[in-house]
Amino acid sequence: MQSRSLLALTASALALPGLAPLVRADSPPAEATLAYRISNYSEDDLDAAKKLIGSSERYDIDIHQLQLTTPVGDNYGLTLRASRENMSGASPWYTIAQGNGSAAVIMSGATIHEERTDVAASTRRYLANGSVGVSLGYSDENDYEALSGGVDAERHFNDNLTTLAGGISFSNDDLSPTDAARFNRITDASKQSRSLYFAVTQVINQNSLLQSGLSYTHVSGYLSDPYKLFDIRPDSRSQLAWTTSWRQYLGTVDAALHADYRYYHDSFGINSHTLELQWHQNLGSNWQLVPGIRYYSQSEADFFRPGSVFGSTLPASADYRLAAYGAVSGELKLQLDLDDFTLSLAAERYRASESLGVHDGATSPALVNFTRLSLGVDYRY
Repeated sequence: MQSRSLLALTASALALPGLAPLVRADSPPAEATLAYRISNYSEDDLDAAKKLIGSSERYDIDIHQLQLTTPVGDNYGLTLRASRENMSGASPWYTIAQGNGSAAVIMSGATIHEERTDVAASTRRYLANGSVGVSLGYSDENDYEALSGGVDAERHFNDNLTTLAGGISFSNDDLSPTDAARFNRITDASKQSRSLYFAVTQVINQNSLLQSGLSYTHVSGYLSDPYKLFDIRPDSRSQLAWTTSWRQYLGTVDAALHADYRYYHDSFGINSHTLELQWHQNLGSNWQLVPGIRYYSQSEADFFRPGSVFGSTLPASADYRLAAYGAVSGELKLQLDLDDFTLSLAAERYRASESLGVHDGATSPALVNFTRLSLGVDYRY
């Protein structure tokens, strides 16, 4: 389950919600594309001055992703996805308040080893002025199983200058934590997630367009982290996000500016802001260089406590992902387009700190800094 929690952290801290693509053609893909990505996510060791006991070596994850996109007949497109993750390392178990008012981290041993497999399929029906899509996915690891799916649609108006899009999705998750008897964890539990979104995209002129959308998610069931000591959370969580994206092409330098902003609020009491800027620079007819920067800040959850609350029956958690903090990440991508192939290389560096946030509130000594590297190849046929 740690890998799922870790990826959830990465998503919340770095990624914007999954809105519909800014521009989508009203026809299936012209050719089949087989894409492969290999990535490594590596967290920095925990600062020894913040650790009381346990291993300082945090998560290291290798991820393999495979995707096939192909036309099916004249009006359908099909996408098949599969991924495999291998993770090892240690994670914060709990924190304890010290006499000087600070908190120290109790880490697990560096013996966590997890593997996760994801498979998903989606199909889309293309109409004269829009499209309808259906998706289904399954995820499995030794202590976690999830089934997910969704339906979405979009419709073009105003001579295809305006697009309305919306969708609904679900996920049913079952967890069975390892070493339940040894650490007095729950033996099994479940949770359910239901989401919906609505977005509008407007072409401003031949060089720019704007998209804005709202998404709402309600999660219920067991929402605590069984791998953290004294972690008690409410049994439901409502999440609301508003995202706005701007795309501007600059013909004089043959480049495009991508700007994205997200505001997020949930019933845990967390408010956050995310701002991302990317510069897509074409270099000749085959190369593209994409530098980017992302800023994130969030407030603390209502029940976050810097030190674990022993014996509490009320909601209380020392999970660093619920603390007040800010984060900055920088990314650089390089892409080469050949006749039938596209090669890509990307590197990202992420740093989180209480000093980077704009929200007041309690912070955690267990915040994450990480590096991510990825290599990809797309083959069109």
